[in-house]
Amino acid sequence: MSAPSTLESTHPRAGFVPILLANLLPLVGVLAFGWDAATLAMVYALEVFLSFPLAAAKALFAQQPSKVETDENDHKDPTVADELKERRGSAQLVPWLPPIYPRNVPFVSTVFTGFAWVAVAVGSILSTAIPVADVLTRPEVLVSILALVAASAADGWFDYIRGGRYEAVSAYEVAETHVGQTLFVVFVLMLVTIPEDVSGVALLVGFVAAKVLVEWASFRAAHRDGGPNRILGWLAGPDDPTEPTEPPIVPDGEPTARFSTDNTAVRYTAVQHTLFRSLFFAPWIVISWVVLLAVFTGDGTPLSVVVATAVAFGSLLLLQPAVEFLKFVLRYGPLEYRRYEDDDRDEDRLVAYDTWVDEPQWSVPLHEVRDVTVVRDNLPDHLLDTRTFAATVGWGDDEFERDIGPVSDGEAFATTFDLLVRSTELEPIDRRLAGAAVALAGCAVLGFVLAVAATPSVGTVIQGVYILPFALVPAWGLWRLAYPSAE
Repeated sequence: MSAPSTLESTHPRAGFVPILLANLLPLVGVLAFGWDAATLAMVYALEVFLSFPLAAAKALFAQQPSKVETDENDHKDPTVADELKERRGSAQLVPWLPPIYPRNVPFVSTVFTGFAWVAVAVGSILSTAIPVADVLTRPEVLVSILALVAASAADGWFDYIRGGRYEAVSAYEVAETHVGQTLFVVFVLMLVTIPEDVSGVALLVGFVAAKVLVEWASFRAAHRDGGPNRILGWLAGPDDPTEPTEPPIVPDGEPTARFSTDNTAVRYTAVQHTLFRSLFFAPWIVISWVVLLAVFTGDGTPLSVVVATAVAFGSLLLLQPAVEFLKFVLRYGPLEYRRYEDDDRDEDRLVAYDTWVDEPQWSVPLHEVRDVTVVRDNLPDHLLDTRTFAATVGWGDDEFERDIGPVSDGEAFATTFDLLVRSTELEPIDRRLAGAAVALAGCAVLGFVLAVAATPSVGTVIQGVYILPFALVPAWGLWRLAYPSAE
């Protein structure tokens, strides 16, 4: 039910007629032919859910760079996602698909996170008007799910990929537009369900009204049918293209030195980073699943419904850490640090080169690399004897804090690139404090398990999952103290 990106017609607005009829057909069927409104409303809801993985896939192929707003704090302490959004280059995985852009991966993560929140909101709304557990087990709903998957895949292929629309949008536009439109549909549903004893027909009318408005806004934006305004402009998504940035300076000739990041250290560090991030997003995904299961169902819930929701949110619980891991690997993994002699400017330069996409990422004169220190709180560096450096590069508006590495030979790396660092040695981790931190974390997890086992209820699980990250904060503080001091 999505608008095509192009339309060969003298009157472009006439192209919206099939889309309008497709959205109104279920409502006409309910009012005129007695179709089941609850079932059709459920099908619309499933379309909302299934649109999230499609939006995530579309964001990967978006060719235009996303506009990234940065301030002084972003330059002082950039996150992995911030740096990855500015990544240059693309990779062609298979010849029959457009290239994917590593810089788009953070926006895919945003789509996955939004899925959990929307699932809880829509599930709560539907449970007030529809016997969801009964509807989900009907054969016609299962058939509709397969039809929606096929229709969404066909629309994405013919409109977005074959139609070339991916060339004109950024991942930010894809993600923000989809999330904004979905939230608008949820808002309309909340208004529809405010009256008590709302019927399936009223819920279906709310779905249809919201979707028609969303489809019309998307159609206008795709066909440039006048300038979008107010609510239609917001639903059509952001329209703020990014000006192309100048490529990094790479002197002519071959580099005089090359140092690649240590792949094993990158993977280990990515695991450490992902586990830490999981403490924040995993509890919310678990809470979303528990709440969704509670509001969707009641006593006598079919096993198929429990299994289906568990599989859906279990997949989300695996996908989100996978995306976090991928973001870190893409940020640090394929880099090769090169030293060039720039005869034109009478200076040597440090160039970070991505060997996977075959593109330089950033470049800076060696004399602008300053305040270099060895990162001491990275566990893989202690285990593998690798080194990661933190440094300030550039001046003025181009000043940026960067992590360089991890590299296998820190001393040789510092010497090769003239890094003024006091020492590349790492003092060992305090095993007593580290052991105490692990024991304290184990006690917190054991307390959660015992509490759920003693009182197995939805409320206990939600409270425990919410409290557990805060209970782990003292353990994390001890673990940080176990690392050697910079003094």
